[in-house]
Amino acid sequence: MLECYGPLDKERAQIQSATNTKGVNWMTGAPLDDPIPEPVKIELHPRGGIMMPIFKSGILLFSDEVIDAFSQSGVDNFVTYPAEIYHPVEHNTYKNYKAINIIGLVAAADMSASDAIVHDTPLIDVDFDSLTIDPKKAGDFLFFRLAECVTGIVVHESVKQICDDHGIAGIDWVSPQDWIG
Repeated sequence: MLECYGPLDKERAQIQSATNTKGVNWMTGAPLDDPIPEPVKIELHPRGGIMMPIFKSGILLFSDEVIDAFSQSGVDNFVTYPAEIYHPVEHNTYKNYKAINIIGLVAAADMSASDAIVHDTPLIDVDFDSLTIDPKKAGDFLFFRLAECVTGIVVHESVKQICDDHGIAGIDWVSPQDWIG
């Protein structure tokens, strides 16, 4: 499972808002219907902090380095949109990130082997304390949003390995069994 918590001893930058894509749902796993303004404009929280390779707060942002590693690993089911991340106190604009829309919402959870609370339906909003992925349901996907909990992003071990080989610091890989979402 893809996460990006950042170092425990440092404050990390956090997204405050995506200022020009209000109303766009980046978590459906489907192509976006409406044209997206380019660049996607992101504002960071004024308290600052170190920039991370991935941001996952309402909108998914990858650094160019992460996009390169994912592309080299064979992941091809995402669309990128140029992004500008602005820090309102430091007046810096970061242009080495892209907004990411993952194409693929896959119901891959083995619900009988997972520790989860199912709300109205076993899709979209399940609360997991531990997740078991059914490899048959995941199929050949290397990267997808988990249909049972769309904030969960599943990444194949081969993609993780290529990111590790690239030495990308700051990505946290959480085994599904340890993932809480």
